[in-house]
Amino acid sequence: MRILTIKNGEITHQGGINKTIREVNFNLAERGHDCTVITTNTSSLPATETYQGYQIIRLPPEWEANLYGLNWGAYQYLEKNLPHLDPDVIHVHGYHGLFSPLVMRMIKKQQPHIPLLFSPHFGVFSHATFLGQHLWGTYNRLVGRRIMNLPDLVITASQFEARNLEQILKVEPQKIRVIPHGINHHTNSPKGKNHTLNLLYVGYLLKLKGVQYIIKALPYLARQDLDFKLRIVGEGPYQDKLKELARKLGVDQYLEWEGFIPDPDRLRECYRESDVFLLLSQSENYGIVVTEALAMGTPTIVTNQTALEEFVSEPGCFGVNYPPDPEKVARLIMDIHHHQLQVGPFSDKIRTWKQVSGDYEEIYRDLGGVS
Repeated sequence: MRILTIKNGEITHQGGINKTIREVNFNLAERGHDCTVITTNTSSLPATETYQGYQIIRLPPEWEANLYGLNWGAYQYLEKNLPHLDPDVIHVHGYHGLFSPLVMRMIKKQQPHIPLLFSPHFGVFSHATFLGQHLWGTYNRLVGRRIMNLPDLVITASQFEARNLEQILKVEPQKIRVIPHGINHHTNSPKGKNHTLNLLYVGYLLKLKGVQYIIKALPYLARQDLDFKLRIVGEGPYQDKLKELARKLGVDQYLEWEGFIPDPDRLRECYRESDVFLLLSQSENYGIVVTEALAMGTPTIVTNQTALEEFVSEPGCFGVNYPPDPEKVARLIMDIHHHQLQVGPFSDKIRTWKQVSGDYEEIYRDLGGVS
């Protein structure tokens, strides 16, 4: 089966959308499928590359950074080369910006017989552009609701995202399929107690990710008779403000700053060495880092809202209200630290990428009419 995936921006970078595309294409290529990913070359990488068993084609970005993803060169390339690529199915990722809407419209106009899937990764709070921040409602009405008629099937990662698509973009429920993201490894062996209470955050450093609430909980932990540290794995524009907050609260000596860890084995070890993982985010469409932490047997604290709320029923995952009360967060951390907690067994929401890719494969076969 020939599978074509399209996304604006580099897929080898960090982020949940990119990880999903990489893992699904890797696993499907291992199963013998001919997988191609078309992106825009925002990082001056090779125009073509064989990556983990599938092909990446990178198109010039032109002026898309200033035009909300508008890229006429990419549309012209696709219009010219789709017949040559001859995919059995096409899967477009990413809602924010004009890239995906115009790509899908072109595909349906030029190649209406090819089954088209769309994964919006639809976040209701995470709008980094001027368009997203100030014209969100207008964009949804004028663009979003119209383009949702184009794909044959819409794939989301959570019930939360599916509900938002139904309510905001008026997508019919029968057109939506929920496929949670995956993990690569998990362990059933119990964790021992460390002398130092090791706290962990992994992800982008953005205000909406809520790292500031973790830092605000540290003064309460500092009053306890224990050693602790908070390891922050990630990068982002909010880092300087977080460091300033830590200095202001007098807790900067408890923090360890580390950039993104590209080595998956080292990142898993980081999860495994930690006693508590925290993601106090304002909004998540899924929360891959939560599944990765739980899979390594690490108790996890999340906020009781958006897609994160769907994890609270998993053994070892605990919820706090948003915005989090730092003192309550600290008390919950201490409670977890003082008790031997069971993490797992988990529901079908936490599965391997191989299992998740099997769901994609089944859908692709059904829509593409390929046995």
